[in-house]
Amino acid sequence: MSAASLSSLIEHAKSSHTSLQAIQHRLNAVNNEYEATRNFANPELSISVSDIQFNDLSNRSIEPMQFTAINFKQKIPYFGKRDANGKKVQAKRHRLDITLEDAIVKLVKEIKITAYTIWQTQEQLRITDEYIRLTKQNIELYTAYSVNDTSAHMGIMSAELSLSQLKIKKIKLKSILEALYKKISYLSAMNVTEVSLSMKIKEPENLDYYLNSLLSNKRYKIKEASIEVANADLHVKELAESVDTTLQVGYYKREKFEDYMNIGISFSLPIYATEKSYKEASRKILLATQNEAADYKYYISSKISEIYAELKESYKAYMIIKEESLPQIEHMADLSSASVKNGSELFIYTQMLEKRLALDEQSVNSVASYKKSLASIEALRGESK
Repeated sequence: MSAASLSSLIEHAKSSHTSLQAIQHRLNAVNNEYEATRNFANPELSISVSDIQFNDLSNRSIEPMQFTAINFKQKIPYFGKRDANGKKVQAKRHRLDITLEDAIVKLVKEIKITAYTIWQTQEQLRITDEYIRLTKQNIELYTAYSVNDTSAHMGIMSAELSLSQLKIKKIKLKSILEALYKKISYLSAMNVTEVSLSMKIKEPENLDYYLNSLLSNKRYKIKEASIEVANADLHVKELAESVDTTLQVGYYKREKFEDYMNIGISFSLPIYATEKSYKEASRKILLATQNEAADYKYYISSKISEIYAELKESYKAYMIIKEESLPQIEHMADLSSASVKNGSELFIYTQMLEKRLALDEQSVNSVASYKKSLASIEALRGESK
């Protein structure tokens, strides 16, 4: 696919990426788990033949104790246990839902940062090509104007070394660019050969604007959902202290004697306090989960503030280059170009052009840094577009 837009890459990744499909399958599995919580435990059915006489194996009418029985046994959970287990599964599903949203946010962030890095690398390649052209021009100037000058020979050798380094840098940048396209193809689940981007930047909003949405952070919401799961699990453990009833019904058939029926009810005896230990463990897990959520809230605030500082720095650097440095260097280059009369002045003009390229490179890096910082802040705010 040629010149894919950033939005099309993101939308295709949301609908097709295998990592998201894996989470969706887990969500579907939780639906089956919820259905299971609504059921009773499987009943037990037993068939027994009692009082078999070895002297006459087939005779079932020797005495009244001989019978053939069918017994049915069913455990009846304490009222509320099934609902509690169902709510626990629903809380797990809610956490998985947010986990899917978090995976989408992370995927979108990776696509954005990779796309911005592709643009940055392509611009660095363009600037490197300009450096190569200027370096070759310098070599020609040294050769043309200073044939017998020893210092000129040193200048030629230095320029040749610089040219070699630039060629190596170009090869490395091309290799990086190829790897980046492979990465963005994987992230977007489509073949990408070119990315279309808008790299315009504007002054960032104030810090409070970004901090106001920190509770929309998906990781924080996962922590909150984990509290719901821990609460539901504690409720299940509390109900586990209530004894379940087991009902047993048996039908006994006898030859030459009257048939009869038995009904029995049994209870477990929680004399070892096992359920209480499980409850206390769940209570402590709940407290730990609550503390983790509170701590992560402060972490998000700190992280947004940290990245915001990088965002402001990148924007300020870009504006200084755009409004101050570039106009000055362009004015100097124009003056140098107009006054070129000999080789030495041409060298000065070439040096001006090199400084212009250096500023271009700084500008490219500032824009890329700005966009990457903004993508990171957007991810912290839970944005997935």
